[in-house]
Amino acid sequence: MAHDPSHDHGHHAEPEQNEIGGPVVFALILFGLVITIIAFLA
Repeated sequence: MAHDPSHDHGHHAEPEQNEIGGPVVFALILFGLVITIIAFLA
């Protein structure tokens, strides 16, 4: 039983999602900021 909670923690699925989601979210935020700055300056 001690092994079950450790395995049920979902530690395997978390890094995969974070590995892909992190750079994508960062790129989208950066893209949004660039578009906002260009629209503001235009």
